[in-house]
Amino acid sequence: MMDQPSVKRRYLRKDYVTSVEFNWKDEMRSCLSTTLSEGGLYAQTLIPPPVGAQILLKFKLPSGESIAVTGEVRHSLENSYGSLPAGFGVQFLDLGEQDRLKIVDFVNSDDI
Repeated sequence: MMDQPSVKRRYLRKDYVTSVEFNWKDEMRSCLSTTLSEGGLYAQTLIPPPVGAQILLKFKLPSGESIAVTGEVRHSLENSYGSLPAGFGVQFLDLGEQDRLKIVDFVNSDDI
């Protein structure tokens, strides 16, 4: 687990590896998520967008349902630090209520 006792999380997150497509600088890129919550996700990529970048993300839940959402990069790591792989943490900005509930159901489920 990446969570440390001193780090207070706003949302429950779940380890979840899935393909994520994101649009940055008018270019579609692919990467893999490592964690997901109703507030955002962490994705592994060797060349992450910088902090503050707004990107369009697309990914699927285990149910096969697609999620498309705009997010803002909140953390960006170009190298591997400790247990975190190179990548970026993104906060969802315009997640619709139905999609939010789908993510909440998944995060709270026993599904892997």
